[in-house]
Amino acid sequence: MKQASENFIKLPESELRLMQAVWALHAAGEPDITAAALMAADEGLARLKLTTVLTLITRLAGRGFLAIEKRGRANCYTPLVSEADYKAQAAAEFIASVYESRPGNLLSALVNGGLLSDEEIEELRAVLAQEAKGDRS
Repeated sequence: MKQASENFIKLPESELRLMQAVWALHAAGEPDITAAALMAADEGLARLKLTTVLTLITRLAGRGFLAIEKRGRANCYTPLVSEADYKAQAAAEFIASVYESRPGNLLSALVNGGLLSDEEIEELRAVLAQEAKGDRS
């Protein structure tokens, strides 16, 4: 299991929402991710004032999550942390803190709590079977 990094920064909900919008636009191939594009892409961000969105962007840049590049009159943002890397670290941190670094306990809670559909359980079995074979593709 991947260990939680000592320098992992768990983002507050508002900053995570903004990063999710950045990751989505970046994955869609958007070349110029601006504050306006972020607000247009996410209705939760659209409800915020522009100054609030810019403050969140500044915080994320300061924490090393975003690069800011001036293009013409606009500032454009590029993710410096991938969504997959962030999710892996967040999951490792959650399992370490809540489930005492025992991912099996999390899986048991998901299954026994009825939080997984039969289809999701089968998908999980397939992933575990692949992992057991050493096939991490």
